[in-house]
Amino acid sequence: MSDIVRWGVLGNAMIARDFMIPAMEASDLCQVTAVASRTAVPASIAPHAKHYDSYEALLRDPDVDAVYVPVPNALHERWSIEAMRHGKHVLCEKPMACTAAAGERMIRAAEENGVLLREAFMYRCGALFSRMMQIVDAGVLGPIVAMYGCHGYTLNWPSPAREDPALGGGSIYDVGCYVVDCMNAVMSRQGAKLADCSTVKRMKNGVDWNAAAWLRYDNGVVGSLQCWFDAATEQRVMLAGEKGTLMIPNLFEGTGGSMYLTVEGKTEVIQASNANPYQLEAETFSRAILGQGSEWMPLSHTIQNLQTLEGLYNNI
Repeated sequence: MSDIVRWGVLGNAMIARDFMIPAMEASDLCQVTAVASRTAVPASIAPHAKHYDSYEALLRDPDVDAVYVPVPNALHERWSIEAMRHGKHVLCEKPMACTAAAGERMIRAAEENGVLLREAFMYRCGALFSRMMQIVDAGVLGPIVAMYGCHGYTLNWPSPAREDPALGGGSIYDVGCYVVDCMNAVMSRQGAKLADCSTVKRMKNGVDWNAAAWLRYDNGVVGSLQCWFDAATEQRVMLAGEKGTLMIPNLFEGTGGSMYLTVEGKTEVIQASNANPYQLEAETFSRAILGQGSEWMPLSHTIQNLQTLEGLYNNI
């Protein structure tokens, strides 16, 4: 087996152009072999890669081992399954699908075709998430009894994928999903699962532009969530336990920074190292493909996230 994974990228999304492709090209484990888009991809993007004008052509390329799928949310299922049918491993942008049923179909396709499939929550590979989970596992906070999380920004540029309900748009799918994933991940460490949830939304052109929600777990813990497209940029998570609290600004950037642990009235500032979470994610998945990887995003967590997102969307 080769010691490098040859990657293909579907689409001309900003996250691929500005973040994932440069991260892959900076890694000794990854090689961007092909890029496909129905619109022109700038020549400066992966200049040594093959540039295709159709996704189908890229998927037929025998020199591609794995495919990164950053297309609009509603197209994740179709193109991930098509890639897996061509024998490609798939790293699919979050949320992996728009429904839990679609996510299950994608998982079955991975099993049937003998390939790996994972959801691209890059922040899980970052130092802040790792340090947060270490603190939770160490019991410093005691049992978690309440959680709060927010993620939002001002969407002031044309973005069809975010603004069109047919493409899986809306603030919950775009940024609220990070908070959902974080809360579900923390609760999984306490053996808890989501019991029910509720949400209120401010709608615009058929998608949620601003949303507030609560999640209640079967151990009685309640988490509150806010996400938006119409206010200043902000993101943070707060975990409250019986012994203390942990507040993490900018958790979902994944690049490192400070978190604030308060126990018995004393606050400690904890620093987490700075690293490129996109490169860490690409390398983690590449190692898994090469048979060397550790689990960072279990598919069971992906399905729980999709079930939660469906619950939030169905409560209109």
